[in-house]
Amino acid sequence: MRNEPIDVCIIEDDPDERRLLALRLRGTHLRCVEAADAETGLGLIRDHRPCVVICDEFLPGIDGIELCRRIRADAALDGTYVIIVTASSDRELKTAALSAGADDLLTKPYDEQELKARLRNGLRVGRLQERLRQAAVTDGLTGLWNHAYFRELLDREFARTRRYGGGLALLMLDLDHFKAVNDTFGHETGNLVLAAVARHLSSMVRDTDIVARYGGEEFAVISPATRLDEAAQLAERIRATLPDRVQVPRLPDLRVTASIGVSATDDAAVRSVRDLVDRADHALYCAKRQGRNRVIRSDAPDAAPDPFGIERVEVDRLQKQVVSLSLQAKDLCLQSVWALVQALEARDPYTAWHSRNTKYYAMELAEAAGWPEPLRTAVANAAMLHDLGKIGVPDRILQSTDVLTEDQAAVLRQVPLLTCKILEPLRVFETETVIIRHLRERFDGTGYPFGLSGTTIPVGSRLLAVAEAFDALTAERPYRASRDIDAAVAVIMHEAGKQFDPQFAALLAKVALERRAAWCGRIRRSLEGLQRHVLAVRDGHRGP
Repeated sequence: MRNEPIDVCIIEDDPDERRLLALRLRGTHLRCVEAADAETGLGLIRDHRPCVVICDEFLPGIDGIELCRRIRADAALDGTYVIIVTASSDRELKTAALSAGADDLLTKPYDEQELKARLRNGLRVGRLQERLRQAAVTDGLTGLWNHAYFRELLDREFARTRRYGGGLALLMLDLDHFKAVNDTFGHETGNLVLAAVARHLSSMVRDTDIVARYGGEEFAVISPATRLDEAAQLAERIRATLPDRVQVPRLPDLRVTASIGVSATDDAAVRSVRDLVDRADHALYCAKRQGRNRVIRSDAPDAAPDPFGIERVEVDRLQKQVVSLSLQAKDLCLQSVWALVQALEARDPYTAWHSRNTKYYAMELAEAAGWPEPLRTAVANAAMLHDLGKIGVPDRILQSTDVLTEDQAAVLRQVPLLTCKILEPLRVFETETVIIRHLRERFDGTGYPFGLSGTTIPVGSRLLAVAEAFDALTAERPYRASRDIDAAVAVIMHEAGKQFDPQFAALLAKVALERRAAWCGRIRRSLEGLQRHVLAVRDGHRGP
């Protein structure tokens, strides 16, 4: 680590030349250190890690070219920009300097402006490399150390503890039910939660502690000079304060909790870095199994690793296989439920067409919004299934050719909740059920079932509401004619900020303009198909 931030190290054996060069550089507000020989200069470079080294070619002891080789041989000094200053015009000497790893050459007597220009180049390269190094070891979302650098820091701290004594503790923290946050409110909200948790963790620890993003929604804290009891107390403070301190704007009811596993080197079972990580990891999974939102120490009876030595890699592999099988089962289940939706055509010929079209528009909007594949799939599934609850609506309402009364409209408003009741036993549709349940919420907070408003409404529900309304407006009904695209978009834009999320209303207007030909064709085919279906049903009732 640097003792003091330094820009330039000057290595020059001529005291007058060295003093003049330092004076010129300090006039540009650069921070400098000086040395009269290569050995002293190398020590200063290792202590201060300057961006640029300006070194004379001929020095007492080892020369500038050999110093350059030693700098390049030290991985800790990788990226140091070296300028060799020489009074010789010998081509071979210049070639030797560049071959040793020098970045630039400056021939005496040099022009002051040329020196400053070359120095600026070196500083620019050095600062760019520093930014790249920083990006390589930090997590872009939270600003914490990333997983790879966390392991390097943990190895370093463990080695220091073994060499000099003292304790070392590790906290492994995993946010509870974080997938539900992403699925319900969208990944942008999930990112806000992760960033807020990172800030909270950084505020709760000491300056000597190290906080890292371990991966996904999992974080780690390395606590030097800390024993298991102290680490468990820190973990409990973090856990207890997390729900109150981690708040997302406009989502006051979102409660963030975490499960934490704690291990330390004073646990007799910890003999290596791997033991420290494994025991904290096992304690974390134990906290999950016991109900989440709790702290478990590595010396707790249930937190010990499996006595039979079951490999986590095998467990993870089998878990992935189970997830794959679950997804296959979900697809089969989706096909079966979709068959039920299509069966509703016998009672309400508009339902299946409406579900197909709503899915189409929802997928178009979700793709235009740049949503990740899992969320796009969930919204598409919800669009397919959202009308399943019509199975519980009386035929006299479904088949009415008149404008619905207020009581009849109230019955139809219950369809999303009836759909949720039907889907409730199917846990594979948990995300879709949340989206459908809040489909009739309004952006201004006057909807139902819970009167949610703004971004407290699940993001999938807000998008699906716009897609469903657009298809309903452009579809033909017995009691009214269909609207064209412009008229339907105008109605939805008029309700932006009231019934609909303005963001998705604007997105609909944009995509409808870009996809106008394709959407006009789909509306036309839907109307023609519906008319054929109605005629076929009517002719079937008439008999031969």
